Formats: sequence, C-alpha cells, structure tokens
Amino acid sequence: MRAQIALFVEGDLLCVRHRKASAEYLVLPGGHLDRGETLWEAAVREMREETGMTVEDGRLWAISEFHGDGRQVLDCTFYAARWSGRPILGSDPDAEGHPASLVGIEWVGRDSFADAPFRPTLLGRWMRAHWEDPGAPAVILTVWGAGYKAADV
Repeated sequence: MRAQIALFVEGDLLCVRHRKASAEYLVLPGGHLDRGETLWEAAVREMREETGMTVEDGRLWAISEFHGDGRQVLDCTFYAARWSGRPILGSDPDAEGHPASLVGIEWVGRDSFADAPFRPTLLGRWMRAHWEDPGAPAVILTVWGAGYKAADV
C-alpha cells in the first residue's frame, strides 16, 4: 500500500522522476506507510521527504489498484488543498533495497502530461481527465493485467 499526493500550482502538477534500470518515469510524490501511520500521515511525510513541501490539507482523490506480474499494489492519491514551501529534490528512504531511485523533481503541465512517462498509466489518464478538479468524486481504478475497470466511490 502506498500513499501519494497530487499537488497542482498554476495548472502544473508536481511529479518526481524515478530511475529503474535504464528507464526513467514520473510518479506522484509518495511511498509506503510506516508502521502506525494513517494514509494521510504517510502521504504528507513522503511529500516532505521527496520534495521538501509541507501539505497541510487535502482530500482523498483516487484509489488505484494494480494486479499483475505476481504482485498487487494499492495507491491512495490525495489532492492537496493547502501547502507551503518550494519544491527541492529530497531523498527517498524507501529506496534502500528498492530497484527504483529518486532522480529528479519537475512540474508538468496538462498538455505535456499526455506524453509524459507517468506511472501508473491508468491513474495518469484519469488525472488528465480531471486536471485541477478538486470537486471530482473520488474514484477507484483497478488494473488486472492489461485490462482495467473504473468505478466511482
């Protein structure tokens, strides 16, 4: 289970760049929960660790679930409503022993996001359709191998 935050400023989305083997891709700042943390606490901590930003308020925006390649991943995405600070590349304590490493931070506009190497792709498609829409109803996105389905919550 992972918790992450979508933070928009003037039409741009804050993303972090990861490298795994020779591939680079974008994800939302976030990571795994520490023992005893709530989803929100984990998302806020991960945002601070990876970007230096402090998120003070937000709401659940999407839950995406992936089943495949012998694993299951559940991402809980929060929409940042109030924050402070300026983004700087931080560290990723989860990277120890993990094949992906944090290598950059960038703001991505809606138009360029369509061609960006964002993961997970299903969440990326949903986010692009609801860009900067804090009123969008929370959604559950599920990927089973190559197919997917979506349901409102």
